[in-house]
Amino acid sequence: MRRVYQAASLVFVALGIYVVLGARRLTLYTIVGPGPGFFPFWLGILFTGLSILWLCQVSMQREEPMEKNFIPRGAGVVRLISILAALVLFYVLVDIIGFQLVMLCFLLFLIIVLGYRKCVLTLLVSAAGSFGVYYIFSRWLSVPLPESSLEFLRNLGL
Repeated sequence: MRRVYQAASLVFVALGIYVVLGARRLTLYTIVGPGPGFFPFWLGILFTGLSILWLCQVSMQREEPMEKNFIPRGAGVVRLISILAALVLFYVLVDIIGFQLVMLCFLLFLIIVLGYRKCVLTLLVSAAGSFGVYYIFSRWLSVPLPESSLEFLRNLGL
């Protein structure tokens, strides 16, 4: 089991280094203040450091046998594959349909797949997570999120 955790932590270290190197290509500071690379750079540093800490912790622990249910079977595999497929679909559709509608559908799907069944609360959380987040980022923080490339959706403000 220790080898699995070591491999996972090494993947996270590599991902953190990738984020740091990608952020270095952006401007870290501008005349006004932090640039577009500032947050990802420091987040990547923190992520890499915590991953290295996790690697050290796992490496110093004694070996434990792998749990019986460590690898999911049946419904767990279907749930995992459907969530990964939803992430890929989100990536593909966000520039075409726009952030608001794609995030709304993505959140609805995730909440339903993860097993929550209260319709009104599911709709409220999904709407807040899509339209609310879009409003906060675009209006208050001036961070552009993808808008629809389809003319009729763009005319609706999506």
